[in-house]
Parts: sequence; C-alpha cells; structure tokens
Amino acid sequence: MTGIIEYFLSEKKWGYIKGDNNKKYFFHINDFKTKTAVDIIQDGDIVSFEETLKPKGYSASKIFFVQIDENTIKYIVPDTIYTSKVDNIKGWKTIDKSRYIIHGSSRNSPDNAKKDLLRKAKLYGANSILNLTYYKTTGSEMGTSFSLFSTHKYTIHNFRGNLANIGKPNIKGSANKFDLIGLNECVEKINRNDNNNKLKSYSAFIIIAIFILLIRSIS
Repeated sequence: MTGIIEYFLSEKKWGYIKGDNNKKYFFHINDFKTKTAVDIIQDGDIVSFEETLKPKGYSASKIFFVQIDENTIKYIVPDTIYTSKVDNIKGWKTIDKSRYIIHGSSRNSPDNAKKDLLRKAKLYGANSILNLTYYKTTGSEMGTSFSLFSTHKYTIHNFRGNLANIGKPNIKGSANKFDLIGLNECVEKINRNDNNNKLKSYSAFIIIAIFILLIRSIS
C-alpha cells in the first residue's frame, strides 16, 4: 500500500502515515527499510508499506520511499496565508521559498502591521510566510508646538518573513508543482514594474514642472 507521511516527530522517532484508503498507520523509524530515513523524512513524503493490524490500531512496516515524478504530484493548498516563526509549517511541505524577505508596517498596531505583510504576500502569489518576526522601530515628524525645531517621535510596528508556497501531496489536490514555484521571479517582476512606474511618474513630474516654468518665463 502507498500513503503519505502525515506527520513525523523526529525527537520521538515515530509518526503517522495516511494510507490511500484514508486510514492512519502508526510507524516507528525502525519500520523503515533504510535506517538512515530519520535524517530525510519530511511531512508529505510518499511511501510504500505493509499494513498490520495490532491491538492498539493499524501500523505500518517495511516502509520505503516511493520515487515518483515530482511534476505529476497534485497538492492541496491552504485557503488562507499561513505564518510560522520557524522555517517550516507543521503538516505541510514547502514547495518553494523565496530568498526575498518582505516587511509589513503600521503606526497603529501590530495587527495592522501583520495585515500589511499578508497583503504583500498575497500580491506576490505566496500562500505562507516563514521565519515570521515582529520588531519595533521609531519614526519622527515635525511636532505641533511653537518651537521651530520641535519633533514628535512615534512607534512603528513591523513584521518580516520569507515568502513561501506550501502544499500537501494528495490525489485530490488542485495545484501542481508549477503552480507553486517561481516566487523569486514574481517578486522581481512586480518590483521592476513598480520601479518603472515610479520612474514614469517622476519623469512626468519633471516635464510638467519644466512646462510651468516655461509658461511663467514667457508671461
């Protein structure tokens, strides 16, 4: 029978496999044919095994990894953007992780800063953010007092993290590998377009300013 590693506790050396029949099978690292499996097991790995019914439930034995074409695997993907303070999300397989770190910020609250971060992640086509970190910075602006040199300082709430796409291998999944990779390219394309738009806006401003100056000089 084949199945998917639903989750594996490396420190305990045991976990559960979800079989093609939707039943869950307990396994221990010693049930793998290769004894080095503990170093490479990940949630979502596809395996083949023999099923055994024991007094405490179903177990798997003689387990080995199934070599398949990754391009044909179907994935279930989250319907919202997941976040994690570490480099993975338990129960999900990381399909693509961007080298870019994105930031979200707000003067109002940490919640608004996180919403800003999630908005940017959605814009870039990511369904998760890894290594999520909260931090504060300080901004300043001209104060409202009569002193010419008065400044007002305020707190800025910030979140940052790595863009990623996650999924769970499943025959009923709606996404494939090519739907979930290419985050770096997407970020670069959007940033390039933003820079081009800013350049166009700046050029238009310069042209208008020159036109106004010419009219004033004529008049």
